[in-house]
Amino acid sequence: MRRQDIRLLALARQGDLAARCEAGRRYLVGADGFPRHIGTGIEYLTHANLKGSPQAARIIAESLALEEILQTQQEAVLSRAAAAGSAPAQVKLGVWLCLRHGRERDAARLFEAAAATGDATAQRALVASRGANEAERLPALLRALGGGDGASGAVVALAAARQALSERDLDRLALGLRTALALTTILSGEVAELVTDAVQLAEELRRPLPALDPQAVDASLDLRTNRGDTRAAYALGRALCGIACGAIEPASLATGPNMRKGVALLLRAADAGCDEAWLHLYRMHGDHNLSVANPQMARFCLEKAALAGQVEAQRKLGALILRGADSLAESEQAIQWLHQAAAANDTHASRLLKSLVLPLAGSDADARSAIELVRQDDPWLAIRMQLSRHFGLTKLEALCVDPAEGLRPWGIVVGKNPFISQIRLSAARAIPSLSDAALKTAQRAAAFFGQSRDAMAFEGDLRRRSLRQRRAFERHDLDEGMFFANATSMTLEALRLGPKWAFRAKEPLQLALAA
Repeated sequence: MRRQDIRLLALARQGDLAARCEAGRRYLVGADGFPRHIGTGIEYLTHANLKGSPQAARIIAESLALEEILQTQQEAVLSRAAAAGSAPAQVKLGVWLCLRHGRERDAARLFEAAAATGDATAQRALVASRGANEAERLPALLRALGGGDGASGAVVALAAARQALSERDLDRLALGLRTALALTTILSGEVAELVTDAVQLAEELRRPLPALDPQAVDASLDLRTNRGDTRAAYALGRALCGIACGAIEPASLATGPNMRKGVALLLRAADAGCDEAWLHLYRMHGDHNLSVANPQMARFCLEKAALAGQVEAQRKLGALILRGADSLAESEQAIQWLHQAAAANDTHASRLLKSLVLPLAGSDADARSAIELVRQDDPWLAIRMQLSRHFGLTKLEALCVDPAEGLRPWGIVVGKNPFISQIRLSAARAIPSLSDAALKTAQRAAAFFGQSRDAMAFEGDLRRRSLRQRRAFERHDLDEGMFFANATSMTLEALRLGPKWAFRAKEPLQLALAA
């Protein structure tokens, strides 16, 4: 470095304002023996001694391109320089106001003021600002600012898009992307990522995607998918399968349907942790009209969605298993899935569970009073009555059930009745709880009978239990219909066998599978 340059830096460090401005200018433009280093130049020109200095602001605004001003976050300095009468600053600020904020009138005034000074760039910008439409006007403005260089203009457009994204301004984000795409011929990774962000934001806001070229969106999502972006794979997969992404129509994201590629992308997204994709895959593979129909794959995807906690999948999987259940184990598995869905306030699952519980007469308040009367003389019978009231048991089931052995996280299982020889009457039955109170009752009953394993022996056989129950009901004048369900052997068999149950519960089953 030359001696005079060293002397200039020394003066700048000592607080000479003119020297500080000159040193900053030389660093910004890389002239007069100084290497170009924007960070050092900004440091000199934004020192506390130069705070609010119009001269320092003009140097920064005139020495840096608009994209460099944005990258170094010097928009406020650009505004001060424009207010101080700098024509280059006025042009740059006008372009930024158009692109980022849509303030075209303010921009036009700035262009006119700058053009009046004879600035050639301002004159080109003024002509471009009078373009026919926004789609042509903004790219023309940026080309005029960059001397015809679209690449630098694209950088500015992307900076505007990033700021709009941080503010969740979908319209300005789309405008920045449209402008950047109009200025570039090669799709960059940055543009593709911002397009993916725009798609995600539009879906979150439940709005259609503002006019972006579907071909560019398709290419952007495809590029991001190949780089491992799960969001892009999920969005493009749905679009290729003809599935809307919120309020975004598939035609806005893809140039045309491609079912096989779409299913492959959905599978990639699902495998990467996008649980919602499993349900879409279930629908695609389960539709026999589609080329990708595969019943086994559909069931697999439904199970994966249910395991991932998708309430709709849990309900549908439970309904399908219950519809074909021909054993107690399958019934238990189905009820478990339906119980999880009902716990998440799924009304269809709740209706299916209710169809498995036999109705009882009387009010709950009267039943509670009666149970308390019986509890004083026979706590074992009182517990059986309470259990029967909540789970709709027949008299045989209520008197023979083992609460400790039959307790399940979702309800109870009434085991095979050892006192009955008829198969239809003695077979085991799984019964769900329809409320938290019912489940707590089952848990208390299990704890009571579990602590006293000799309780069953104390109660005696079925004949002795029936006698004690009959005498208690006669003593307190209780109605059996309030505690014991009246059901034929055919009704009980329908509750145990899936196909017969499906015939009885046809309407709620269809609604549960269709919703």
